[in-house]
Amino acid sequence: MIRVSIVGAAGLVGECLLRGLLGHPQVKLALLVSESAAGKPIGDILPPLRNECDLTAVAATPEEIAKASDLVFTAKKGAETFQTVPGLLKGGAKVIDIGGEFRFRDAAVYEQWYKETHACKDLLAESVYGLPELFREEIRGARLIGNPGCYVTSSTLALAPFVAANVLEDDGIVVDSYSGASGAGRQFNAKQSNLFVDLDENMRAYGVGTHRHTPEIEMGLTRAGGRPVKVTFVPHLAPLDRGILTTIFARPKKDADLTTEKALAILRGFHTKERSPFVRVLNGPGEVAVSNVVRSNYCDISAQVIERTGQLVVASTLDNLVKGAAGQAIQNMNLMFGLDETTGLKGRSL
Repeated sequence: MIRVSIVGAAGLVGECLLRGLLGHPQVKLALLVSESAAGKPIGDILPPLRNECDLTAVAATPEEIAKASDLVFTAKKGAETFQTVPGLLKGGAKVIDIGGEFRFRDAAVYEQWYKETHACKDLLAESVYGLPELFREEIRGARLIGNPGCYVTSSTLALAPFVAANVLEDDGIVVDSYSGASGAGRQFNAKQSNLFVDLDENMRAYGVGTHRHTPEIEMGLTRAGGRPVKVTFVPHLAPLDRGILTTIFARPKKDADLTTEKALAILRGFHTKERSPFVRVLNGPGEVAVSNVVRSNYCDISAQVIERTGQLVVASTLDNLVKGAAGQAIQNMNLMFGLDETTGLKGRSL
C-alpha cells in the first residue's frame, strides 16, 4: 500500500483528491494536513465525506508528514508550498505539487508571470511536468511532479497533436477557454468576482494577456513540436460549478492540405488508447460538452476544418478539478509507483 498524505486537504482540490484516494485499491491515507482546520474530523470540514473517512485534519511539519508518507500531494500556493516541499523531499517522500510552483524549469518564467520570487530554484532541474500523455516516461522516474494547470491541460491535449504533426502556422493560434467557478477555489477571489450574485446569468473574460497559464501552454506545445510556439490565451468565467470548455482557432499550413478527416485522423493517431486512456476523440466539435466529462478524469476533444475559411477549430472539455487537477495528480501517482495509470480513476464519480 502507498502511504499518501494531502497538504491542503480542506480545499476543493483536496476534497476531490480525497474522493479519488478513498476508492483507490493501493492507497492508505496517512495525514490530512490543514492548518486552518486542524483538530476537526474531516467529515465536519467536508460534509459530503461524512462516514467515508474517519481521519482528523492535523497541523504537521514537513518532516512529520514525510515520515508518515510515501507520497504527498501539496495543494497550496506560493510561500506555503516553498516552505513545505524541500522538507518533504529531504524526508524521503515523493511529491506531486498541484499548485504552479514546480511546473517551469526556468525560475525567471515563474517570477515574470506569477509576480513572486521562486524560493526553491535548486529543485526545478529535477521537477517533471506531469502531463502523462506527453511525458509519461519522465513521470515514472520522478520524485517531484509539477501537476499541470486546468486550462493548460485542456489546451495542450487538444493542440499538441497538430503541433507535433507540424501542420499549423506557429503564429495566430487563439485559445478561447471558459471555466466554472470552482477554478477560483472556496474563497472569494476579487480578480474573478466569483460570488454567486456576480456569476449568475453572467460571463466575462479575465486575465487577458496576463493569465499565468499562457506560458505554460506555450511550454508544453514548444516541447511537443520542438520549436517555439506562441498563443493568444483568453480565459472566461462561466456560470458553472465545474468544467472547462476550450475552443481553439488556428491556421493550417498551406502545404498541409488539412481537412476535417485529416484533422480527426491526427487527433486519433496521437491519442491512442495506449497513449491517452483518458482522452476521447469525438466526431465533431458539436459533440464536445462539459456535462459529459464532469466528475470524471476524461478529456473530450474534436476538430473541424471550416471549408469556407480554411480555419481549424479544435474543441476540448474536461473537469477542472479532476483531469485539470486531482484526477491527473492521481494518474501521475499511479505512474510513479508502477501501477496502471487508470487505477482508481475509471467508473467512478469524483
